[in-house]
Parts: sequence; C-alpha cells; structure tokens
Amino acid sequence: MLAVEKWAQGKNPVIAFFAINLALVARMQCEALRHIKERRIFDYHFPLPDFPSWFALYPSRKPLFAYKRLISHSSEFIAEQIDLMTEIRKFEKELKNDPAMVIKFSVQEVETSLAMWRDMCSKTFTEIQDEILKTRMHPEMEIAFKTALLKDELTLSFYFLVYAPCLLLYGVSPSKLYHKALSRDVNAIEKLLKIDPLILHDPAIGYQIQSIRLKGKANDYDRLLTAISKNPTVSYKDMRKERKTIKTDHGASIYALAKAARNPLQMPQIRSLYDALAKDFDGAMQDTDITSPEGFDKTVKTKAAARQEKNQKPEKQK
Repeated sequence: MLAVEKWAQGKNPVIAFFAINLALVARMQCEALRHIKERRIFDYHFPLPDFPSWFALYPSRKPLFAYKRLISHSSEFIAEQIDLMTEIRKFEKELKNDPAMVIKFSVQEVETSLAMWRDMCSKTFTEIQDEILKTRMHPEMEIAFKTALLKDELTLSFYFLVYAPCLLLYGVSPSKLYHKALSRDVNAIEKLLKIDPLILHDPAIGYQIQSIRLKGKANDYDRLLTAISKNPTVSYKDMRKERKTIKTDHGASIYALAKAARNPLQMPQIRSLYDALAKDFDGAMQDTDITSPEGFDKTVKTKAAARQEKNQKPEKQK
C-alpha cells in the first residue's frame, strides 16, 4: 500500500482527493523548476538551442504534439489527467478569490457521492503507482526515452522547459503569455523571463523591455532586471526556497479547502501528506523541502489568513 493511500485512510474522500491532487500539483511545479534551472529532464541535459528556431515555438503547438508522441505508449490517462489538473486549478483559483467560502453538502449528496469519490481516490492511487513505476525506469526503457528525446530535442526541450512550466506555474500557455508581453505587459514579460531567460534575446521582447526602460515606470524595469538576474543560475538554497514557497501555497489551499468543507485538516496532517508523497516517489522518510515543521505550519496559516483578509477588504469598504 502506498504511503499516501495510508494517509487518506479515515479522511473524508472528497477532502482526501483534492488535497492529494493539490499536493501532487505542487510536486510537479517543483519538478518543473528543476527542469528550468538545470535545463534537463532525468539525466538528459538539453543544449542551448538555435534562438530563431526556439522563439518560433512560442505560437506553435509542435511541443505539445511532440510530448504526446513521447508518452503516448506509456499512459492511457493523459487526457483525463490534463482535464483533472485544469479543474483543480479552477477550483484553487475560486478558493483563493473567496477563502471564506463554505462548501455545503446535502445528506443525499453525501450519500450518493461518497462512493464516487472513493473510486476517484482509488484511481488516483493507481495513477500514482503507475507514475512511480515510470520514474524508476528500467535501463532499456531509459535508453528508449532518451532516444526519443534526441529525435525531437528542440520541441521537447521547449515543452519541458517552457510549455509545461507555464501551464503549471502560471496556468496559461506560452503563446498567450508571449502575446501579452508584446503588448508591453510587465507581468507577462517578468513571467517569461523567469521561465525562459533566453527570451531576453528575442528582438520583439527586447524591444518591449527597452521601451519600459525608456518610457515606463522605474520599478517596472527594476522588476525585469531582477527577473533576469535570477536566471538561469540559482543556488541550491534559493531553489529549495522556491520549492518551499510552492508547497506552502498549495498547503494553504488544502487548509482552506478542508475548512470550507467543514472537515478541517490539522497542520501535521498536511505536512504528513507531503511526507507520504516523498516516501512514495523518492523513498525518503520526509519531504526535505520542509526543513522546519513549525515554520511550515506558520507560513501556511499566514497565507490562508492573508487570502481571507484580502477577500474581505472590499466588503468592509462597502
């Protein structure tokens, strides 16, 4: 039995399902960060690309098609997983906009849905087990995987280093982010620079950056300089800090979700969820990104409270 499956025992299956999947999204985001900073996936290091060919992939769907070809033989649940991640992100956004919301279930709804949620949890555990088996590749499978990477090196490197991180970290495609950046959207340019430092050499984006320097606000240009200076190199300590930020963000969502559904989770239970996933995926006794349990608990509570306070401010002004 998986450690995360043991964690779910005795918990409301609705809460368990969403909590586990939010924690899994946090893990995927952390993996995406590692790919970006190190320009690699597994032990395969992507070389620096031809810049014009790289920038041409921003409006293209070729990276997504290349990825689907890569994993088409190894998973039957890709579409379902993508749909599920989309729904989770939508729900998490709603929860951030209204941290004080209460999810209400009628007696009939509870009775008719518990079996469905238990089944969904079971499918989640099966997918986690499948994912663990795929991450612990057999040598022959690893060779085949790297051969496939080499065949579509440019498009797959763009997928793993830009396309997937944009969706995971920002909930938007690189194409939409790039389009906003061309309109001198400072937030979009900043996000692109954090994801893909190479975009600094794109003439169109470079023009927008210089326009902000000459015509925009000084603090906007400073934000872009900070984004540039942090990439592509980052210390191990800084990367761990970023991973901890991601996990406390999702921890706050888990905390708020359970509270809204009137099945609150205590902080040790949220921490133990991350520990369970670390044990299943990494063989570790605990999540190494959570170096201080007390600090983690305090940060999660602070973020959850800040979201609720931010949401309530307009109501007080009225």
